[in-house]
Amino acid sequence: MFSACRAGDLEEVRHLVEGCPGLVHCEYNYTPPIHFAVREGHLPLVRYLFDCGADPTYRTYRFKDSLLQMAQERGYDKIAGIIEEALARRFPLSEKIGTLLEAAGVGDIDRMRQLLDADGELVRASNETGDTALHLACAGGHAAIAELLLDRGADPEAVRSDGFKPIHSGVFHNRQGYVRQGGAPTDTLRAGRIAGLLLERGAAYNIFLAAVFGDMAAVKRWLAEDSELANFADTHQRRPLSAAAWREDVEMVRLLLEHGADPNLSERDCPRGHALWIASYRDNVEMARLLLENGADPNGTVESGGRVLVHARANDELYQLLVDHGAEIREAPRERLHNAISDDDLEAVERILQEHPELATDPGMFWGEGILAIPAREIQWEMMDLLLRYGARVPDVSKWGCSYYFRHVDVARYLLEKGMNPRHMNWHHTTLLHDMAHDGHVEKAQLLLEHGAEIDAVDEEYRSTPLGLAARAGQGELVELLLERGANPTTSGATWATPLTWARQRGNGDIAERIERATGSA
Repeated sequence: MFSACRAGDLEEVRHLVEGCPGLVHCEYNYTPPIHFAVREGHLPLVRYLFDCGADPTYRTYRFKDSLLQMAQERGYDKIAGIIEEALARRFPLSEKIGTLLEAAGVGDIDRMRQLLDADGELVRASNETGDTALHLACAGGHAAIAELLLDRGADPEAVRSDGFKPIHSGVFHNRQGYVRQGGAPTDTLRAGRIAGLLLERGAAYNIFLAAVFGDMAAVKRWLAEDSELANFADTHQRRPLSAAAWREDVEMVRLLLEHGADPNLSERDCPRGHALWIASYRDNVEMARLLLENGADPNGTVESGGRVLVHARANDELYQLLVDHGAEIREAPRERLHNAISDDDLEAVERILQEHPELATDPGMFWGEGILAIPAREIQWEMMDLLLRYGARVPDVSKWGCSYYFRHVDVARYLLEKGMNPRHMNWHHTTLLHDMAHDGHVEKAQLLLEHGAEIDAVDEEYRSTPLGLAARAGQGELVELLLERGANPTTSGATWATPLTWARQRGNGDIAERIERATGSA
């Protein structure tokens, strides 16, 4: 499917989708087919995929570019028009919203007033994913800005593409849950203040939010009126049971279960429910037992969160409880090695590798990222030494190399000295030097260059060199470094992707002038 979309083979895509309609929404590394259709400029294919339900609000991994931005940057005007039409049917778009969102996110209330005075319509406008200034203000805990926006007419019920309303942004604690008992007091008070303000100004209160805030009286009242509300799903596909579980409110969990809450109903990124995974993650045996007694699936998983049983390994009672209720114990050598490395258990790892030395070079370890991925991320020196002695190597290609192998400069230096390829890249041929240039990591970029990274490598995603991505991201220090080291200021894979074009398009005037001097055109 991806290959056909890259090639613009509409006939093949039609054939594939007719056989399996779900392929329109398939993903690899958070990347769907529409990404390639837009990226490569295949207008008929873009139309077809949107007709089949492709999501126009998708953003790229990992730089978070929207489809509209992707089309506009490449000069695909007709595709950009199609995307704008699709987005306009869902959100009140505005080209000026970016500056307001930035000010709201950082809490710059003076800038907010200035922008709203100049254009009052911006208060209800959004970007391509439905983010309003109120969403950003609430996410940042900026109550004064939230109040200003509400005074100016912001919609407290605006729904983002992922279902989030401003109140969800305000109480969001991390990627899996919400502000909970035992959390940072400042965060909890700030979230409560934001939520209270929104509710006073018209945000809808429901049983999910009541569970988030531990409002037992409201939960009881709603359940007495309609017991089916025990399985209520809010707009962002979260349920009261998981909200109560995050608070480790066993009594509320029990109440919801008594009124028919199904612990296996799907939630966002949780196809078999979320509550039992939370109980395992929180090491809460009492809550886990209660959920299991009410039919919770002990083999449930959470996207990027693993299986329920994985989080119980350090608690013998909880682990055995899950196993007794049917949790699958995976005893294959690869699974045991994965767990032992994750636990930083040197003795267990060496024992397994003595029996199965081939696993040290198994390309499938850690989701294909390589056996050294977790020790590198967690700075586990002894584990890295042990694995390297058994022949482990960093793969030449991985999906998240910058997040694992180049998270820490000392680890990056160590791995390069041990033979890691300095031209390591992801599946879009974006090299580590591209990543470091985009993110402004000067020391890491220097390290890669010292070890032989290709300075003018052109990636497939942006058709750009590391210099091009540095210019695009406004990383002046990286631009200077790369030019000093001999980067070609004109190399690119497309006319729209030269370093100078990126700098001008992004309004990075100083960088544009520096590149012009390097090309002799200044």
